[in-house]
Amino acid sequence: MRREREMRGFYYIWDMSHVALQLHVVIALYALFRWGHGGIATINCSGNMWVEPGEIFQMGMNVSVYCQEALKNCRPRNLHFYKNGFKERFHITRINRTTARVWYKGFSEPHASMYCTAECPGRFQETLICGKDISSGYPPDAPSNMTCVIYEYSGNMTCTWNTGKPTYIDTKYTVHVKSLETEEQQQYLASNYVNISTDSLQGGRKYLVWVQAVNALGMENSQQLQVHLDDIVIPSPSIISRAETTNANVPKTIIYWKSKIMTGKVFCEMRYKATTNQTWNLPRLHQNHPTNLRRLRCSLLQSSKDILLQIIVKTLDFCREWSSWPSCCRFFL
Repeated sequence: MRREREMRGFYYIWDMSHVALQLHVVIALYALFRWGHGGIATINCSGNMWVEPGEIFQMGMNVSVYCQEALKNCRPRNLHFYKNGFKERFHITRINRTTARVWYKGFSEPHASMYCTAECPGRFQETLICGKDISSGYPPDAPSNMTCVIYEYSGNMTCTWNTGKPTYIDTKYTVHVKSLETEEQQQYLASNYVNISTDSLQGGRKYLVWVQAVNALGMENSQQLQVHLDDIVIPSPSIISRAETTNANVPKTIIYWKSKIMTGKVFCEMRYKATTNQTWNLPRLHQNHPTNLRRLRCSLLQSSKDILLQIIVKTLDFCREWSSWPSCCRFFL
């Protein structure tokens, strides 16, 4: 009975030591790979690892990872695969003495670090053979909904677009700007927007702008956008300085405002709401033509005297677009 208990204790200790050893090997190998600044690419291989259909492939595809050892003084009993530090247990095929394969159905991880090891007779630990970083993703969608504007006094043409669904792999976006007057073309690397200095646009006022998206799985171009630099200027937001209501039979409100647009006639639009309300109202304006004046007469259909006001402007001369709505101004009328 005593000998049986001793044997049980021996097997238990040996089994726990074996588990601890395996865990130690996995952690040590994974840490070794991750410590390298370049990742898996820094491994000095004693053999080869390759991926079919390739190291970058479309997400959801079936993938085979092969390992071929070229170790000295080793006829490996087994070849093992690890993904992100964890040993693979299934879908492994030993092709011949030196080569094995692990197969994945519908691979859906954006990135994974793969490596393989060998069990060499007489060696206490598994021996590293080789490793690869693999990636899965999608080809880019054609960039869409492209717009280009020049915010007044910014000195830049800002272009934005919709990149479409995530690609999960490195995707480069290049903005092409072609002068319609000189045929000169410039390119700018971007992500989902770009700021282009207007000083660099020396080819006149008319341009074609488009975006090209490229990654390892494909290439797409957006539709071309034709722009005139004078037509895409967004005026600076205007500031309401004061508001007053006349005591006539039909009360009128006069809004006084300031703008960085110092000269030229401007169109104005205004909206208002009570501070307790969520809905904006558009007043009936008593002037709907461009004016040099910096005041606006209107009738506010509002019973509350505590209101929020906003105003937007555009010019006839160089700002064909409306300014953005500025911060609210609160007034007691």
